[in-house]
Amino acid sequence: MTIAKYPSEFNDDAPLQDVLTWRLHIVHSKLNVQAARFLEENSGIPLAYWRIMLAIGPSGSTTHSGIRRTTMMDKGQLSRCLKGMVEDGLVATRGDDTDQRQQRLSLTAKGRRIFGKTLPKMRQRQRFLMAGLSKTETKSIFSALEKLELAAEARVFSV
Repeated sequence: MTIAKYPSEFNDDAPLQDVLTWRLHIVHSKLNVQAARFLEENSGIPLAYWRIMLAIGPSGSTTHSGIRRTTMMDKGQLSRCLKGMVEDGLVATRGDDTDQRQQRLSLTAKGRRIFGKTLPKMRQRQRFLMAGLSKTETKSIFSALEKLELAAEARVFSV
């Protein structure tokens, strides 16, 4: 594993591995690969299915747009995943009582079984990932991520 040194002062000549967005991309990619492999081996589902299951919740229901807001998934990818999950018997659909254009989505009994089996394992993975960080580092990283998430919504980049 290569760890880039923290750049003393960011400048236009900074190596790619010292650019914040690049480092976030690399960590994100590695975590996705790890999670996808883990989910496939332990539950037989793709990572995208797991994210949708988390957005629906084990006993809840939501809409396509609700999942999209929660997961930030691409609309097309989400539609394809939901179609596959319905075909695989993981998600059930029914009309929405208040908006006829929407469908309510919920986990089926099979979906809830997989969710229930997988959640403790994914929580164990979360504990493993966090175990390498002190309480101060954990607070700092979540604080930094909150600030970065807000900054990611900006349209003008003046400092």
